[in-house]
Amino acid sequence: LVKGLDSLDCHRLNSTMAKDSKDIQDSGKTHDEPAKVEAPATPADPVDVAMQELKNSMQTIDKAVTTKENRFMSRVIRQVTKLRRLLNKKVLLKAVETYVSTDSPVNENLVAFVEGVADDDVMQIETPAPSIQDTAKSAEAEKKEKEEAAFQKKLLSVPEVESLVQLLVTIYLLDKKYLENAISCASSLIQRAQSFNRRTMDQILSRGYFYWARCMELTGKSSQIRNELLAAYRTTALKHDQIGQATLLNLLLRNYLEFNLYEQADTLMRKTTFPEGDASNNQLARYLYYTGRIKAVQLEYTDAFLNLQQAARKAPQQSALGFRKTVYKFSVIVQLLLGEIPDRSTFSQKGMIAALKPYLQICQAVRIGDLGAFHRAMQEHGDTFKADKTYSLIVRLRHNVIKTGLKKINTAYSNISLEDVCAKLCLESVEDTRFIVAKCIQDGVIDATIDHATNTMMSKANLDIYTTSEPQMQLHKRVAFCLDMHNQAVKAMRYAENTKTEWESAEERRERMKQEEERMNSMDSDDDF
Repeated sequence: LVKGLDSLDCHRLNSTMAKDSKDIQDSGKTHDEPAKVEAPATPADPVDVAMQELKNSMQTIDKAVTTKENRFMSRVIRQVTKLRRLLNKKVLLKAVETYVSTDSPVNENLVAFVEGVADDDVMQIETPAPSIQDTAKSAEAEKKEKEEAAFQKKLLSVPEVESLVQLLVTIYLLDKKYLENAISCASSLIQRAQSFNRRTMDQILSRGYFYWARCMELTGKSSQIRNELLAAYRTTALKHDQIGQATLLNLLLRNYLEFNLYEQADTLMRKTTFPEGDASNNQLARYLYYTGRIKAVQLEYTDAFLNLQQAARKAPQQSALGFRKTVYKFSVIVQLLLGEIPDRSTFSQKGMIAALKPYLQICQAVRIGDLGAFHRAMQEHGDTFKADKTYSLIVRLRHNVIKTGLKKINTAYSNISLEDVCAKLCLESVEDTRFIVAKCIQDGVIDATIDHATNTMMSKANLDIYTTSEPQMQLHKRVAFCLDMHNQAVKAMRYAENTKTEWESAEERRERMKQEEERMNSMDSDDDF
């Protein structure tokens, strides 16, 4: 016991001495070494931030032109979304000054378009204050100015750089609602890009067509561009420009659907093939949405629902809220026309509750078979349905409401008069009720008979659903859905375009590409003769 107490006292003494020594060291540090105070964050110039992002895009363009690979241009187009948030008047004027040659015929027009926009508020961006090391590194940055100047001079001769600046100016004018100037800028971009006839310009050209068509639509001139879009689609098909084909095909389908030209849209859809391999995911989502609308009008509800479902899945989940709202509106109606009830979670998605509330009332009326509630929802939200262009499809749901009501009556009553059926379904007359009941019996909706002598409907005993082929059909439907999802996933996979051996260096690959280009040029010259 004495030994244990002695060891415990020793342990306490050692811990106390260690603590005191630590305090002494800390106090020494406090007096000898002053604490490092972090410098407060200073607002960065948004023009410099935007120009740095634009510089990164220009470097990617230079890499795409040098290697002649489309995946780098695709990366540039994806970066446009980020650049769009940083655009302002000063940024675009500096971009035109830096990346567009003064000898270019579009230089003066771009400057005039940008200067014609009213001054906008510039948001400051918080960045850490430069430290002593950053100040030391600024000397190295000065050495790189010459390299950057040489790089910028090199970019002045690259037409893709000029076209990207034109595209950014068009987007800026569209965002600021200067639609006429945006149309002029987009038209100049299209003509300028077509004059070069370079495959690396195809993706920028397709975006130019997209924003040009959007500006014409906002100004009410969509009917005037249909022939030009058809001619452009023919040109892209001859040049095997699959990205341009996907964009222009969607623009044509949108143009037809805007004027309710469903037969022309269906003819175009059947005689063309959407390039799923090289098209972006957004273009594929748009195409699936348009084809879903066309098939829904043509009573092909199964294919329409599958296309709309795929469009909702392929749409961006963190953005494009308006597109997803529109897709779900049509998807809900088509699912009801198929005789199915949408899941409750569809109407409670974030940001869609208010937009889908009218469709929730329609869905509830169809689910319980209440024709009165259906008519009240139609009268209350008729203008909304017409604005969404779903009114013609919702009108078809009246028969589904009646069928649902008849199914419930058939299950609840073994013998009921047609007058009571007419009253429960809120139909106009007993004669109409008799014909509707007879049609449902003939179609196999209900299992019953009509006694014309007593003017009643007599229900038969309900069969066990597992004695029918319904479970087999449902299993087949689910298996087909899983297989289709697997096929879509395989098609969406992307692989590197370089099929040569892995040990090929960059210099060797560049030399091989030049030789192939020279060989193709010689073949083209031979073909001309």
